[in-house]
Amino acid sequence: MYIADMHCDTIMMLWLARREGKEAFLREAKVDGKDLQIDLLKLKAGGSLIQNFALYADLQMEDGTSPWTQFSEMAEIYHAEIAANPDLVREARTYEDIIRNRDEGLISAVMTVEEGGVLEGDIERLKALHEEGVRMMTLTWNYENELGFPNDIPGGLDEDYTRYFRFVPRTDNGLKVKGFEAVETMADLGILVDVSHLSDAGFYDVAKTLRGPFVASHSNARALCGCNRNMTDDMIRVTGEHGGVIGLNFCPEFLTEYESELACKSTIEALAKHARHMMNVGGKAVVGLGTDYDGIGRDDLAVVNASQMQTLAEGFEKYGLTADEIEGICYRNVLDVYQEVL
Repeated sequence: MYIADMHCDTIMMLWLARREGKEAFLREAKVDGKDLQIDLLKLKAGGSLIQNFALYADLQMEDGTSPWTQFSEMAEIYHAEIAANPDLVREARTYEDIIRNRDEGLISAVMTVEEGGVLEGDIERLKALHEEGVRMMTLTWNYENELGFPNDIPGGLDEDYTRYFRFVPRTDNGLKVKGFEAVETMADLGILVDVSHLSDAGFYDVAKTLRGPFVASHSNARALCGCNRNMTDDMIRVTGEHGGVIGLNFCPEFLTEYESELACKSTIEALAKHARHMMNVGGKAVVGLGTDYDGIGRDDLAVVNASQMQTLAEGFEKYGLTADEIEGICYRNVLDVYQEVL
């Protein structure tokens, strides 16, 4: 079974390690002697067709490095690592690239950006991102930026996670003027708009602005786990109506509700329940994968790393998903969106 994963933070991890003078490479990725959840050998073993590599820029970087500089440094690492491993991976910028790579037995790497603040308010930079190879971008991360607002939790996290799992969104914090401009420009360029992290109000602003697909690269169903990063049933329905895809996030506290973060569980059963719910609400083409590997910060996952992705497909069958549904979730739904947009 092919695998298409819309989100990981692996390049960021390599970048952070190298900034500290440590060796870290994409082929067999280790940081401080510990394996990352994604590297090229794991992707190959797990049946990867497409791996999106998110370049995350921190708007509050302690040393003051600008978001654009952060992106540029990570992009340099990304390109160098792809070029260094032509036996396993090749960059994909179009749907045709993906099919060509598949036919030659290669993984397709797709560059994405997590945090629209990399633009620093300059919409013209979207053209530079596209030329660099970026084909998807979240409009925000967890900070307000020039484009819009994230789904923040009023009062922050509480000890028993009551506010976290009973998230009540604001309705007055959608896209800003530059956010609307960015969405329209991204559509013209062929950069997918990613609404993961974006406020609920911003989500509806995107939906009203775009006719075609957008994605939530790493989000689950809020009806099953009430955290701010997940999608309401109406948001799932609207995403499906646009022909978009929501990537199942493997993070435990996006999947299950318990009295603390560490008590939450990431299981194949929980992933299957979220997939089934989202398909019931938004149609069977609305669900994909967005593991959030190397950004989750925990190892207690049912699918520990990218090499084990075939166990996910097998587990989905155990929990009642059909072969056609599993194929759609694992890769086909994402591939269909890429065929339309890239």
